Amino acid sequence: MNNLLKIREKKIRANRLYQAQLLATKNGEVTPYKRSVFEERIRKTQKEIELQNSKN
Repeated sequence: MNNLLKIREKKIRANRLYQAQLLATKNGEVTPYKRSVFEERIRKTQKEIELQNSKN
């Protein structure tokens, strides 16, 4: 594989990780991007949504 292609792929992966870290912010602070942390935040948000729906 051409070295330029490897560099390009590496740059694309780094950009995707950066975008994911931006999405994993909490109160404007970047939290460590770990899959388990992300999944925990999803579960917490889903529970909050369920509580809001049950109150209505």
